[in-house]
Amino acid sequence: MKTSTVNPSVTNPKPTQVSIANPTPIEPPSAWMQYGTSPTEIILATAVMITAIAGVIGAIALLLQVLVPVMRSIQTPKQE
Repeated sequence: MKTSTVNPSVTNPKPTQVSIANPTPIEPPSAWMQYGTSPTEIILATAVMITAIAGVIGAIALLLQVLVPVMRSIQTPKQE
């Protein structure tokens, strides 16, 4: 007669199920261009906006360089 030894620390293993979530589909780049959400398009638009803002700031600075001396000469009357 055989006696089996039972280890109380071992429980019955249950089979595990691995569930793999399907990744979300990636939109084709043509859809990005269609909706205006292309990373390249966004970077290009940002660069154009920064250049335009810098141009406006430069134009204002040049305008002030010209107008400030003219305004100062008008405010101070010339003495003869």
